[in-house]
Amino acid sequence: MKKTYLLILLLASLSLSAWGLSIYEIQYSTFPGSDNTYPSPYAGKSVSTEGIVTATNYKGGGFFISETVAGAFNGILVSDRNASIRVGDRVRLKATVKESFGMTILEDVSSLSILERNHPLPHPVILTTAQLGRAMEAEAYEGVYAKILSVSSGKSKSSRQTIRVSDGTGLCSVQLGSFGDNLSVRNIGSHFTAITGIVSFGFGEFSLNPVSASDIEVNQPVSIQSRSWGKIKSIYK
Repeated sequence: MKKTYLLILLLASLSLSAWGLSIYEIQYSTFPGSDNTYPSPYAGKSVSTEGIVTATNYKGGGFFISETVAGAFNGILVSDRNASIRVGDRVRLKATVKESFGMTILEDVSSLSILERNHPLPHPVILTTAQLGRAMEAEAYEGVYAKILSVSSGKSKSSRQTIRVSDGTGLCSVQLGSFGDNLSVRNIGSHFTAITGIVSFGFGEFSLNPVSASDIEVNQPVSIQSRSWGKIKSIYK
């Protein structure tokens, strides 16, 4: 019986190495773990996977990859300083699955190849601010390329370049500066048509991280005045 069990483990290991896993398979978990961060079932194991690079230079040392269709469990952080990697690259890599401060990441990359340049990015999955504000629900979107729509921020802004926004369903956090940009809470406004970015976990909460200034679509002010051309002409009579 013991020999049979060892043989099964060996075959499973060989299969994992030969065929690789999808990002979804690495991320998906129904086990909350000791701290409710839902660790990957492959934590500690070496895996092979493929994905589209959606963001680089995350806190100076990593990039995110996604399945070709963004969605729950379809994104992950690769902790690797590789200057040749660009957004839109389709990559294949082998690395070790680890848990770092509540996030599932791929670390200790042993091989990495760029299969294609300038691959179209997946359409960001549309989420509500309530979905990102509830940890149990946001967990499924860790590492995922996502977008929130028609949101407004409150007056209070954090020293960590974080703003709290809502689309009317609940509050969530938007973290600026995660990708080495110069975004500042002092000059981005307070009403937004849309904010796009990568969902990450840190400081005990999930947040949406814009990659560049173009990911933040600020509502343009609309004049409430309604003057007819006739009234304007009458001023000059």
